[in-house]
Amino acid sequence: MQRVGLGFLAVFVLATQLFGQELVPPTSEAGWPQWRGPLATGVAPAANPPVEWSETEQVRWKVAIPGHGSASPVVWGDHVFVLTAIPDGEGDRGGPGIFARLRNRIMGAVGSSDSLRFVVMAIDRRDGSVVWERTAATEQPHEGRHQTGSWASASAVTDGEVVCAFFGSRGLYCYDMDGRLLWERDFGDMKIRMGFGEGASPTLYGDSIILLWDHQEESFITALDKKTGVEHWRTAREEITSWSTPLVVEHAGRAQVVTSATDRVRSYDFETGQIVWQGEGVTLNAIPTPVASDGVVYLMSGYRGNQLYAVDLSKASGDISN
Repeated sequence: MQRVGLGFLAVFVLATQLFGQELVPPTSEAGWPQWRGPLATGVAPAANPPVEWSETEQVRWKVAIPGHGSASPVVWGDHVFVLTAIPDGEGDRGGPGIFARLRNRIMGAVGSSDSLRFVVMAIDRRDGSVVWERTAATEQPHEGRHQTGSWASASAVTDGEVVCAFFGSRGLYCYDMDGRLLWERDFGDMKIRMGFGEGASPTLYGDSIILLWDHQEESFITALDKKTGVEHWRTAREEITSWSTPLVVEHAGRAQVVTSATDRVRSYDFETGQIVWQGEGVTLNAIPTPVASDGVVYLMSGYRGNQLYAVDLSKASGDISN
């Protein structure tokens, strides 16, 4: 019988100092609204963390999180949003066949014989109490995940108006800050390379949420209205599986959506989804998210080889392979 694992969410004094004064509502640069933080660089510009902490020192609270999720918590105001997948004891108890189990063991992938509840939790940053909890979907995963990952790997994203959770093949769900479901979209089932699981996080910019759907079949990138879920545009991609989160950058008054993948690195016009520039791709298992600074975008990967690109946005146009 599969056991229900318990994760833990701990908030240290560094998290309470992340916003300066505790009760002052944060700006987008003061919170942690998305994967890799407010600037998508892993940096918290307004932070003033302590230089020492431990499991017992400078801990404000610690709460157990049911199930298993490796998505980054995201923070806005007094809310910490956490995603998790919780076994509910139902499903195909027989599990995968012997050949699938052998392949998974060799490749480091694992399957689930349980149906899972895919859950969004809003936790009070001040005391760790659960403000609200919503089950987005309940189903048994059709494929495996990597043994170091989870079925709740993509990080949520928020702008203080909506909080959106992407559970891959289980769909995209957007709630208001009080936990009311605004809309949901099902894009079908992903077929992930080697059964390694799903994990690219959505990106929220302006009134659009950007979603990258790279897998072993028909891949695409799409922009949806954050309030309604209506697609603004969708662009097909000739790509295999990637786990890289799209990055939105502004240059010369124009917003671009930059993506990293095995076949090509690409930039799309934020308004139309048309290609702005593209070049030779990175390695297999493209995972790292692009990062930008001072008009330059950096894209890299390092599985079975390595690639690192620095793209000057003032010069990038069309095919930049050479």
